[in-house]
Amino acid sequence: MLNLIKNNIKFSNKWLIILIINCSCTNNLKVSESEILSASSWSKNDQLPTFEECADLNVNEGLLCFRNIIETEMNEFMSDKTFPLDTTQYRLTIKIDSEGNFILDKLSPDNKLDSESLTMLKDAVSGIKKALPAVKTNVGEYVEVKFNLPFRFNYE
Repeated sequence: MLNLIKNNIKFSNKWLIILIINCSCTNNLKVSESEILSASSWSKNDQLPTFEECADLNVNEGLLCFRNIIETEMNEFMSDKTFPLDTTQYRLTIKIDSEGNFILDKLSPDNKLDSESLTMLKDAVSGIKKALPAVKTNVGEYVEVKFNLPFRFNYE
């Protein structure tokens, strides 16, 4: 019986040592919140989302190309739709996830459209072809981004 107690104590001591080593290692890896925020902030070296046909252009031309493709795709989607007469300028907050999918995240003002028009707008945004996602270059990861896009129903 005494031998069994000694073995259990030795076994417990081994786990205690492993636990202490593990705790001491994780305590040394703490990163301050300001360092995390600093590393997470967008920098000029990070890559904006884009489409393949815009990828080789300089920054300003690339943004214009990106915007034009979004505008064209949304116009094509909306061209055969019927929507209420509305002259309100909306602000769409669009999210591009880490896989390049477009999602309508927020609409402002949000109380002017009926549910059918809102669904149509969400479908127009989600119907935009996949983009090359944004890249946070300091970690080499695809990241989710949001941007605002002014929008107005165009009656022609």
